[in-house]
Amino acid sequence: MKKLSLFFLSISFLFLSHCASTGKRLDANADLVSDTGELTSHELRMAAQNLAQSIGEHFKSHPNPDGVFVALLPTKNDTSEQISTDVFDNTLVDELRKRDVFTLRIEDRKKSLQEIQFSMTGLTEKPLSVGKMKSPNYFIKTDITEDIFTHKGKKIVEQTINIELRDVLTQVVQWSDRITYRKKAVTGRGVSW
Repeated sequence: MKKLSLFFLSISFLFLSHCASTGKRLDANADLVSDTGELTSHELRMAAQNLAQSIGEHFKSHPNPDGVFVALLPTKNDTSEQISTDVFDNTLVDELRKRDVFTLRIEDRKKSLQEIQFSMTGLTEKPLSVGKMKSPNYFIKTDITEDIFTHKGKKIVEQTINIELRDVLTQVVQWSDRITYRKKAVTGRGVSW
């Protein structure tokens, strides 16, 4: 009976100690590598910062007298992973703004036009002025692609962020760049092996 009580006490202790454990908060700025090989939020932010710096340098050497207004097209994820492309897009917009490259949210134009139209009905305190909307002179198109291959028996995931700056009027690519991340994935996890 004493052994049975000791056994149940041991099992209860293990169960309670396991349930009482909590997650550990990690440094959000630490550069961690995903077991699956997918891009991390930190890598997406760093890539956006580096690419924004390169775009800023492009416009310093090729200034536009009318100012630089870009429309950022949503980043396309062509990988097998669920990558939070919004992390990349939001960081890119913020970093470009710091370099006097302004992003226009063309997807919100319809809402803006509706609000301007409503303000002109006389039902608002002060009507909005018309003729102040900006048009982009460049589109930024970004996609994330993936290659999965085996090297010396190890599964390798290579994900590339491709970015282009296109003139709106001509669709000529004015600048392009890419950043590639290559990782050895832990076998049996993620990336649909």
